[in-house]
Amino acid sequence: MKQVFWFLTMGLGLAIGSVWAAQEAVQADTGQADADIINKAEQSMVLILVGNGGGHVLSVNTGVIIRPDGIVLTAYRPLRGAQEVQVRLRDGEVYDQVDMIGFDERRDVAALHFTASGLASLSGAALGEAMPGDKIHVLNPDGTWAWSFSDGVLGPVRLADEIMGAGHGFRVIQFMAALPLGALGGALVNSRGQLLGIITGSPNTGGVQFAVPVESVGGLPAQGLHLTLGAGRNLALPAVVPSLVSTREEQPNSITALANARTLRVTSKTTFFSPFMLEKELLSNPEFRALGISVLDGIRGGELLVNVDRPLLTYDFTYSMSDTRSGLVLATGKVIAIDGPHAAEAIAKELVQEVQKARTGQEAQANQQEALSARQ
Repeated sequence: MKQVFWFLTMGLGLAIGSVWAAQEAVQADTGQADADIINKAEQSMVLILVGNGGGHVLSVNTGVIIRPDGIVLTAYRPLRGAQEVQVRLRDGEVYDQVDMIGFDERRDVAALHFTASGLASLSGAALGEAMPGDKIHVLNPDGTWAWSFSDGVLGPVRLADEIMGAGHGFRVIQFMAALPLGALGGALVNSRGQLLGIITGSPNTGGVQFAVPVESVGGLPAQGLHLTLGAGRNLALPAVVPSLVSTREEQPNSITALANARTLRVTSKTTFFSPFMLEKELLSNPEFRALGISVLDGIRGGELLVNVDRPLLTYDFTYSMSDTRSGLVLATGKVIAIDGPHAAEAIAKELVQEVQKARTGQEAQANQQEALSARQ
């Protein structure tokens, strides 16, 4: 009997080990595929500097090359009435002579052209093939002008009329992902490296991130417009993030929202994970208790909302943390675990790190502001 039990135990252990080994191999392959997609997509991204005519930068936004001969899609609003425009490629090349060849003011998307050839470009994806819950990548520069990306989750396709500040009479793609400064005009890319949309919505539009489907604006380059924009030869990248000027309403500060939060609520719609699992882990974590955040058990309330999901046939537990007051997505992430309790332990640790990082950032911002005030 003991031998039978031993063989059963060994067989089960080998089976579980095989599953984990296969899962790790899939994750490694997936990670490499994602890296290849992101590296290729980054080559198709550009920075667009807009100036006031005196060499002063008013805004720095992102654009996406959609044709190798220098055709770019980007956000229209920063370019409206622009006195100086400059395009910077990923490899550092600068173009000062830029034409606007089409625009859609309703959708806030413009098509630009500068004289070039053989550029890396992104092909468009059909919106009908995208499904809510699909993995997406958001590509844009961070505040240091280094190219960055964030993984996220695709949301539903909605009418802009349903989203505060988005506009009227057209469709948008809603998504969840972290957006740094400069994201306006950036690329929403699917898991195959295809361009799904141009980002025109950010947390400052009601806290909802959205993009205009590329298939809705793909015809802009053929509009026939040839408007030469002011030469941007005198423009240079701002040295620090505060030099940026937003072209929309002032956006909520994600660091402040996360650092100042004092209540949190957990939700989940998957049968593989119960909110109670994460609530228990948070409350038993001494570092979390030291943060002074109360965990609310219920369907309402809470300044922070943490939602956990697990796609079928995977060991991936994804989560997002958002500010319920503004709708701003503060953090997203994924852990790999054999079951809900193990996932809850890992997610709890990551949430603690996110809050700690935000509070450190808030303190750094305060110190920077004090230093600026002292110099004045």
